[in-house]
Amino acid sequence: MMLASLARCAFALSLLTGPFLTADCLSVEKREGTLGLLFLTRLSGSGIVIGKMAGHSLRVVCAWLAIFPCLFLPILHGGVLWAEVVRLMLVLLCGMLLSLAVGVFWSTVATEARTSVLATTITLLLVVFLPWLPAYARATFLTGRFILDGWALISPMTTVAYAFESSFTSSGPGVLGSGASLFWCSLTLSCLVSVALVFISGLLLPWTWRKSELTMRGGGSLHSLVRPTSSVLTYDWLPIGRAVSPARWLAMRRVKEDWWMNLLRWLLILFFCVMLVHAFAVKQFEQGLIGACGLAYGLHLITRIQAILSGTRRLYEARRTGTLEELLVTPVTEREVIMAHHESVFRSLRIGCWTLLVINIVLQVALTLGSTQSTRRDWVDVWFLMTALCGGGLLVTLSDFRTLRWLALREALRARTQIKAAGRVFWLLIGVPWIIFAVTYLVAAQFRDTSALALFGWLWIGGCLTYNHLLEGTVRLWLQPGLRFRIAETA
Repeated sequence: MMLASLARCAFALSLLTGPFLTADCLSVEKREGTLGLLFLTRLSGSGIVIGKMAGHSLRVVCAWLAIFPCLFLPILHGGVLWAEVVRLMLVLLCGMLLSLAVGVFWSTVATEARTSVLATTITLLLVVFLPWLPAYARATFLTGRFILDGWALISPMTTVAYAFESSFTSSGPGVLGSGASLFWCSLTLSCLVSVALVFISGLLLPWTWRKSELTMRGGGSLHSLVRPTSSVLTYDWLPIGRAVSPARWLAMRRVKEDWWMNLLRWLLILFFCVMLVHAFAVKQFEQGLIGACGLAYGLHLITRIQAILSGTRRLYEARRTGTLEELLVTPVTEREVIMAHHESVFRSLRIGCWTLLVINIVLQVALTLGSTQSTRRDWVDVWFLMTALCGGGLLVTLSDFRTLRWLALREALRARTQIKAAGRVFWLLIGVPWIIFAVTYLVAAQFRDTSALALFGWLWIGGCLTYNHLLEGTVRLWLQPGLRFRIAETA
């Protein structure tokens, strides 16, 4: 159990290396116009991509070596073989390289940090979970048995599952062979996909760079960013013919959501509805509810990442280009700038926020209506526990988005890059509470009582609300000397 817990945490961290290290490594060069200087040298597109990968891989290998001793701790307690730990270390290394390769690919294709980070995160989630979806669908809707397909070899989760000794020495499901062959085939395929993505990125980089240069010349220069008549900007909400505050105009540029993000949200909502209908249509209420909760959490995670990227993007770009400093030497008040930032965050995330609130309410209603279908004796305690996650999650979602407006404001003014600003907000707003949740869950699990888990769940919800209030208070305290003073301090 100790080895499995450490492996899951390390695997989740390995998948985060791409979105936070390589997802913006090439797109930032396009935005700042420095990528063309590299092409003036003898470097080719492949050489630039491989150099970026090598630089970030060195940091990843250092992190991998730091994890190495921790995974050997279960051997001291007995019941774990050293070969099992070595296989898990190989899995983590290949998972990190795959995440870096996906990040480099989307950094080659995209120009904005928001697009590349979101696309990298969603691609990794699809690569990990989508190959297992057919087996899960058959087990839930048809046969009731979980049997993997050949497509499951693409998923790194298959490599993790068959790295453990019990699965590695098993005969394997169906015609896919033994557990050992499944492990090595999946590990090799993951490495080949990483190499293929790096090779494709090297071929695409010159073409995507020329395309970005043409876009910047046509409407992406600094002059076009401050010109209201530019065709690349959208102002769907601005009233025509009325005077608009410069701070609001600056904050409301490109608040419209990308079409592919909207499409992904509706697909997740569709699958969420299918799982709920299945939960009530057949006598497998708990399986359907678990699937619906998993989809709801995935939508929560993606929406929060989108919120963090959107909340830090506009202020960081305005500070980087000097537009914010120019605005603050005008009679525009600091309060107008802060309120414009808050309004832009709200308008860019109102669809996602309302979607999350409706999904949490639907889950709570489904839990209440499904209590009559469950066969568990402790269903009342389970109901209280799930209510803490759904009903309490409703309160935490509202509190998170309120705190996000202030936290993104501070980090966008302090960080050197947008990815670092988004990473700090992600750590403070999501990372710290969920680490506390993991520790709380492990402590509550020692009681082996569902009611104790429900009690600790509600305590965690209360702690999250208090924590968000304290975070907002620290940002307000940081802004007391004045916004102009803080911008001059971080210039």
